[in-house]
Order: sequence, then structure tokens, then C-alpha cells
Amino acid sequence: MRIAYLGSKGLPSKSGTERVVEAIVSRLTVAHEITVYCDSRYTPKGTKVDGIHLIRIFTIKGKHIQATSLFFLSALHALFSQYDVIHLHGTDACFTLPLLRLKYRVISTAHGVPGRLKRLKWGKVARFLIRLMEYPFVYLSNYATSVSHPDAVYLKAHYKRNVVYIPNGVDDCVQFDLERADTRLRQIGLEPGNYLMFAAGRIDPTKGCHLVLEALNHMENPLKLAIVGDLNQVPAYSDHLRKIADENQVVFIPPISDRKLLFGMVKQARLFIFPSTDEGMSMMLLEAAALQTPIICSDIPENKIVIQDNVLYFHSEDAADLANKIEWALNHPKEMSSLGQKASICVKDNLTWEKIVGQYEDIYKACVK
Repeated sequence: MRIAYLGSKGLPSKSGTERVVEAIVSRLTVAHEITVYCDSRYTPKGTKVDGIHLIRIFTIKGKHIQATSLFFLSALHALFSQYDVIHLHGTDACFTLPLLRLKYRVISTAHGVPGRLKRLKWGKVARFLIRLMEYPFVYLSNYATSVSHPDAVYLKAHYKRNVVYIPNGVDDCVQFDLERADTRLRQIGLEPGNYLMFAAGRIDPTKGCHLVLEALNHMENPLKLAIVGDLNQVPAYSDHLRKIADENQVVFIPPISDRKLLFGMVKQARLFIFPSTDEGMSMMLLEAAALQTPIICSDIPENKIVIQDNVLYFHSEDAADLANKIEWALNHPKEMSSLGQKASICVKDNLTWEKIVGQYEDIYKACVK
């Protein structure tokens, strides 16, 4: 089959939706002809990915127009191309469905539904416009899927249309580089095996980083904390994080594109803290679990349905409870190590990419038929 992917920023991936698209397409290149539409500002000129045809779209620079121009121009290009099926990622790209459906059968995948979530990084007008995209998503897609079980339930109940839950996955064996991670950690003043870690591709209020800092401020002599991710998404929020962070306890680290290095740092953390208040389905959470790093995690439904009872939960948005859980975890290393092993088994038994991609491939075949 000739399959085109729209809605992500491009390849190679750095975080978020792009990670999911990359994981899917990399496993389909042997049997199918794969095309991925990319933002020219995200995917450098001359970029090559084995077995995948990359189409770079020149977008209009701007906070609100760049993604919109990418989605629209990608759909327009697709109309003058030849594919068997289109896989559209993200409800915010679904305004292109009236165009795409003129020629193609389309599978759409939601990576979070703003109508259900509280996404603070969006204003009221933006949330209203993005919520409108739920209508073409459920009514114009030939198949609608969601990486989040709560989102799938919400959409089915709200629109009376079937939405298939297909979660994100993990590799059978997550690769990590301990040697380079050791070197990097010591360079920034962190002792391997003796620090806390928070990581996200894009750090905004919904990721809950402020909760970790507030929790540490409740504690006496806490371990050092490594915060990895892009702090440029919401400047006012970034300023707030730096203001409340103890510079002697917290190390801010820019995004790490080298996954083996990043995973080496996750692997050596005493605890990985995942305090998101809203999520679709986090790749970072799955990967930390696969690495057997003990996790303290917010008790939102999106997390509990994936990791089940194999992490230590705290009450979402409650920094005091998070502080209590961190202290308990540090005082009970054997129990936390056991949870880390169980979480790894849980995700590897149920959420490998081979199983997930097989589900998508079945839908592609059904579309063609």
C-alpha cells in the first residue's frame, strides 16, 4: 500500500506526535510505500530516513499560522498525489478532512482532546476552534482512533460515533548509553543513581513541573532534580519555574535529541517523576517504565490505565502529597525497585510497537478493501 502521514511536524522525531509517527512508519517500510509530510522548519533540507519518502512543506512562520499552513498545504499536495490511504494525526489537523475526503479514505488519530482536557497553554478562542475539529474527526474520518482510552470513551459518548482505542507503544528493548550518560551527569553536577528526574519534550503547565519544584520546597535536604525539556513553550511559565527553583538543588537541561543519552540518564535516576495534570498518552512515561526506573506519577486516568498499579501514585495537582510520596519512595528503595520491574513487564507485555502497528495495519487494509 501507498500510505501518507499528515499532521506531525516531521522526521527525525524529537518528541510528541512525531515520536509516534516515526515508530509506526519505521516498522512498515518493508511491506508498504511510506510518505511523511514534514515542516521544512522542522526537517532540515537533505534529511533522509531509510525507506521513507519525506515531503518538506514550506510553511508560514508564526505561532498560530505555522502548523495550520503545514496541515493545509500538505493536504493540498496530497490531492495532486497518489496514495491508497491517508493517516492523519492530531484533531487540530482535522480541518483538512473535507479536502482529503474528496479523494482518499482517511484514518485519523487523536493524541489528546482539548474539549475534554484543561490544556492551560491554549486560550479560550484557541480551545474553541480546536474543539470544533472534533466534528470532522468523528464524522468525516473513515476510521477514528485515539491513543487515550479516556478520550475514546469521551468521544464515543459525546458524538455517538465509534472511536477505536489504540495506545502508544514501546520498543521491545529500549536502548540506552550509560557511559555517555555518566559523563554528562558528572559534567552538570549530578551523581549517577542519586538524583530525581523530570523530562518532557515541551514543558508547559499541564506537564506539572511546578508541582515537583513545590514538592521539593516542602522537603528537607531533598535529592537534586534534573529537569529536561524545552522551556520556551510558555515564557511566563518558564520564568515562574526558574523563580521557585532552588539553584543549588535543580539543574535545567535543554532538550536531549540523542535518545540513548536521554534514556541513559533516565535509567540512572533514583526516581522518575511524572506529574502531568493532563495527558493523551505519554511516550516518556512508557519509556521510563520500560527502563525499570521507579516512577512516581500523578493519578490521572490516562496514567493509571496504562501503568496500572505498578508505580507510586500521588494526588494530581497536590504538591504536598507529591512531597510525601517522594520521601516515602526514598525511604523504601526495595519496594520502589520492585515496582519498577513490574512496570517494565507491564508495558512490554501489553504495549510493544509490533502489536500496536499491527492494529494500524489492519485498519489500513480494511480501508483499502
